[in-house]
Amino acid sequence: MNHKFALYIAIVTTALVGCSGNDSTETVAPTEITAPTSEASVPVRDLGGLVVTIASWAEVKEPEVKVNAYDEALWEYRNEMMEKHNFKFEELALTKWNETLELFSTSTLAGEPAAEIFRFQSNYQASAINSGLAYDLTKVESINLDDPIWHEQVIEMSTVGDAVYGIAVEFEPKMGLYFNKRLFEEAGLDPDLLYDLQASGEWTWDKLWEISEKLTRDTDNDGVNDVYAQSLNLSRLFHIATLSNNGSYVGRDEDGKYFINLSSPETMEAFTWAADYIAQDFDLYPENWAGIDQLFLNAKVAMHIGDEWQAANFNREMEDDFGFVCFPKGPRATDYVVGMSDATWVIPNTFSPEEVEDIMFALELWNTPPPGYDGPDDWMTPFYPSYRDERAVEETLAIMFNPANAKIDYQNFIAGSVKTDGVASDVYWRSKTPAESVESMTPIWQVEIDKLNAAGNK
Repeated sequence: MNHKFALYIAIVTTALVGCSGNDSTETVAPTEITAPTSEASVPVRDLGGLVVTIASWAEVKEPEVKVNAYDEALWEYRNEMMEKHNFKFEELALTKWNETLELFSTSTLAGEPAAEIFRFQSNYQASAINSGLAYDLTKVESINLDDPIWHEQVIEMSTVGDAVYGIAVEFEPKMGLYFNKRLFEEAGLDPDLLYDLQASGEWTWDKLWEISEKLTRDTDNDGVNDVYAQSLNLSRLFHIATLSNNGSYVGRDEDGKYFINLSSPETMEAFTWAADYIAQDFDLYPENWAGIDQLFLNAKVAMHIGDEWQAANFNREMEDDFGFVCFPKGPRATDYVVGMSDATWVIPNTFSPEEVEDIMFALELWNTPPPGYDGPDDWMTPFYPSYRDERAVEETLAIMFNPANAKIDYQNFIAGSVKTDGVASDVYWRSKTPAESVESMTPIWQVEIDKLNAAGNK
């Protein structure tokens, strides 16, 4: 396995000046040389024992046994920075994911925030931003919000007017396509076919349909399919199809107003395609929703719409080799798209500007790659152990982690109030056409959109 590491070499050049040896009596003024300031002469920023806590629903602790060299370097660097700058950093499970907003609001209003930073699941991000209790990060002088370390789509989602109330360093790619290489071979397909199509730009809805026909097979000729193309996750299929066709469920205009985008040509085309796809019997529906991943693990289906984090589970539990690609492009898209709905960090506005400067300084240090892993491709290093091949990391994740390929859908902002996957359910059970389902849902969604816009105007 080849890893790319950046090599930085400092070259010090000494200029030698000699006399010409002539009889000239001209006086030459000496050149004033200013010695560069050494790193050692710059005062170390002392945070005075500050403890920065992220309030989350999961605890992140330094593992006793590091799984690889990257983890060793990362925690060594973090501990070195904490000692050097005299601070501590921790992420604690102080609340449940759906109770973070309550903890943030009550403790901040009481003037005693339960943490320096709160982690919000995307369903509650808008409420946190519009609460009037979040600190405007554009006022933090010591950080640059345009720095690549801060994810630009997260900042865009967290912007209200000229203010930015949320931040994150990365997001977890949502809704890529896992595939079983053995089942591809048994269907007469190259096991790396999807990688090759993705690399050539030919990975499209039409290709998925064509491949699904070959993967769905009755292997014992009893009239019942034994292998299906996909496990059927209705909400994910409809949503990633929408994003991959340059559509969305909820958009936001130039004035920051949210609007329902279900009836847009891009979204309606995606709904129609997804409805036609599931009507072909390409996918297998599990007996219960919790068993959908098991269908892929047990080789009952050849493909599976899943998130990046699932790779580690598949790698640990799956007997067959698997690959991972983006969902194919729809006809209205020019590039592959990855869904985005990860958590966002918010700082309470009860902290003083000086305190927030220190909090953000510590947060940036905590998320800085360790020396030796800060080259342009070194971010890939921690991902290799989760996959069976390098193409998943070097090709697919390279696309997915490019912010330009992350599609924002503000439907997450209302997902806690309305059933945003209702279109898929209505269509699957044949109760409505996509157009009829959108028409019936629009008034219900509009109520929540109006609330969202009203809160943003406060």
